[in-house]
Amino acid sequence: MKEDILEQIVDEHLNLRGYFTLANVKYKPAPGDAGYDSQQDSVPSDIDVIGFHPEKSGPEKVVVVSCKSWQDGFWIDWELDYIENNKSFAGRERWRTYRELANDKWALAFKRKIKELTGQDEFQYWVACLFVGDPEHKESWTANESFKRRLTPHLSIVTLHDILREIHDSLSNTPAGSEVGRLIQVMKAAKIKVAA
Repeated sequence: MKEDILEQIVDEHLNLRGYFTLANVKYKPAPGDAGYDSQQDSVPSDIDVIGFHPEKSGPEKVVVVSCKSWQDGFWIDWELDYIENNKSFAGRERWRTYRELANDKWALAFKRKIKELTGQDEFQYWVACLFVGDPEHKESWTANESFKRRLTPHLSIVTLHDILREIHDSLSNTPAGSEVGRLIQVMKAAKIKVAA
């Protein structure tokens, strides 16, 4: 079951692109992993959405999405500052929000889970968000050498607007096979603008 509306929208978006999806997949480091700490590593984290496309190859075959549905948006410079300088927010070290990107042990566990479920070593990793507060800094995230080395070189940031626009542009008058697709069709018919 998907935890929030953004996860549902991402899931349906990937389905419309031909991906089979799984949501809220648990993972954690194994006791034999280097640096394993039973007090820190015994509670699993989850992967919000995994998409697997049977006809694609390379990193496009698997898309893994971390959904950040914060109403204040996704502020790249702020997030990077808090991750890189081990700062806390709301009583929690911020790197833990991105443990697969920020910690070698958790990255290994994440990749192991993706391999177990899809058979693939390569994948795309998206951060899906409502909006990017500082879009001019997207490359600071997607080209981050630590993230690319640790997890995957195929990093993207995708906004809700990007997703809705793509769904909007792909729909015809035939009733869509998803709730989100059907909602966008109704909005389109009502002359409510989704596309930029």
